[in-house]
Amino acid sequence: MDTGFSRRVAGLTRVIRRPDVRWRERKAEKRTPVVGKLQLGQRTIYILPTIQGALFALGATTILLVGFADRNPITVVLATAMLSLFLLSLVLCYRNLSGLTLQASEATESGNPSARCFAGEQASFMLTLSAAGRRRAHRDLLLGFSPKDVQPLEVAPGAVTSATLTAPAEKRGLMAAPRLHLRTRYPAGLWQAWSRPDLAMHCLVYPRPQQCSLPPSALRVPAHTEGQQSGARKQGVDDFLGLRSYQSGDSRRLIAWRSLARGQGLKTKQFAQEADAEVHLSFESFKGRETEDILGCLSFQVLQLSQQQKRIGMTLPATQVGDEKSNADSTHRITRPRHIKADQGEAHKHSLLQALALWA
Repeated sequence: MDTGFSRRVAGLTRVIRRPDVRWRERKAEKRTPVVGKLQLGQRTIYILPTIQGALFALGATTILLVGFADRNPITVVLATAMLSLFLLSLVLCYRNLSGLTLQASEATESGNPSARCFAGEQASFMLTLSAAGRRRAHRDLLLGFSPKDVQPLEVAPGAVTSATLTAPAEKRGLMAAPRLHLRTRYPAGLWQAWSRPDLAMHCLVYPRPQQCSLPPSALRVPAHTEGQQSGARKQGVDDFLGLRSYQSGDSRRLIAWRSLARGQGLKTKQFAQEADAEVHLSFESFKGRETEDILGCLSFQVLQLSQQQKRIGMTLPATQVGDEKSNADSTHRITRPRHIKADQGEAHKHSLLQALALWA
């Protein structure tokens, strides 16, 4: 007969563990700073004996006491050797983490990180681990964002090892990577050393695309016919506008080599061509829908129109932001609507998605 005693005990255990977890998190934040590069040392490494190590030490101590009581030198020597192994494992376990350098692979600004993904996907974070010296190796390492989800690693003497960790991206915005769990039980599993570094890694999470119809301006057919387009392409009617100063990334086929030979510097040819119709996106097309649904639809439209190589512009409405200086009052400041000029290309697509991700 189930009296509910086991459920009450489980609930009490969870309540007891919660303050302990919060205390450990606060202690890790206090001792381990948030930096992009960290070398592990005395302040950032914790070490305690494992269950096997505690039993091993207890057994060695018991054997030593029995040896003293019986005046048996063999027993005393055996117990002393066991305790020496126990203490030697302590030094080797600590040394396996000491001096190890962890660094985020790409130190970018938190407002514009290089790691990007969509909500609902796995956010990837890359970091490197560097050995303490040419003769120091770091073996039997376990690295991850949680104690249960770790990957084994080894760093050879004088080498640099890279690792990629993933975490679920549940909502859009700027996602900060959780603190790392780095631990080792080298060499004999009698001690466990661990550290909780935070490398200030971020990932920009775009809104999850939701399938919807494209705006009417994206479905309009140009006034000229397809036959006229083909004829124009065959005759090559692009008009030459002139020369401008060379910019990094310009095609070599557009460089005016004759001007360079004349000593006029590096110039790039400019041509005029018919511009594609612009498509402007806004919240106005989705009146009455939830904000996150609108952002998901806009994200879908940006992806579809970018594949069609359309020129895309976007307007985001104004938002209300609480005044940080007066927390007690309920005053708000209203931000201006954000207008993004129409353009095209991969960089412009990411700028649109970034604006959707960070809009609040």
